[in-house]
Amino acid sequence: MEFTSVIKDQYKNGGNNKNMAIVIDGIIGAGKSTVGKFLSESLDLPIFEELKSDGKDSLAQRMLDLFYEEPSRWSAIIQVMFLNDRFKDIKRIEAMGNRAILDRSIYGDEIFAKTIHDRGQMTNDEYMIYKNVLHNMLEHIKVPEVLIYIDVSVDTALHRINFRGRSTEGDLIPRDYLVDLQKNYEAWFEAFDLCPKIRLDLNESVLGDDGIVKEEVRVNLLKALEPYLKRGI
Repeated sequence: MEFTSVIKDQYKNGGNNKNMAIVIDGIIGAGKSTVGKFLSESLDLPIFEELKSDGKDSLAQRMLDLFYEEPSRWSAIIQVMFLNDRFKDIKRIEAMGNRAILDRSIYGDEIFAKTIHDRGQMTNDEYMIYKNVLHNMLEHIKVPEVLIYIDVSVDTALHRINFRGRSTEGDLIPRDYLVDLQKNYEAWFEAFDLCPKIRLDLNESVLGDDGIVKEEVRVNLLKALEPYLKRGI
């Protein structure tokens, strides 16, 4: 599957002008927040989360609930909302000195818009406007130091979504939506070439019985990141 991307076709940086030390991406329920928090503690770096810790009644969560109930009505506005939030986080990171962790990249944001559009839940005009906004933002930011892509099956993701019990998303997210999302993520990851990238298989449980990230996961991830840590992340 070819992934025709705003990033791939229009945004060329060459990797020489970097900012965010680490960005983490993957489908909903992959384990991005768990990995991000572990890395934040291990590397003493601030983390910028996709969903802020402001409760189940936050604006973002309310909008997500509306989207899952009526995707065609809310898809465009919610995509712009999350895109704007990511852009603000990146500008804050650059102002802080370019050292931080993001638990979803601004580049991965496009995958959601493409998937929704392909499913007929976003109009062609809405998708064009979204891509224009994204392209304008990408012209004003630097590329990451490294991208971590969390690889999980749809069934694993659904299990984690239901386990975490975030609002009503476990009942509202359609399985076929996650299947489409994963297909587009795989194509996007293969095409992504703005910075080094790491694929992390997290189909097995990330956490041990004590609720702490398993030692094997910690060792493998930090080992994979070692070349970038030596460069001063």
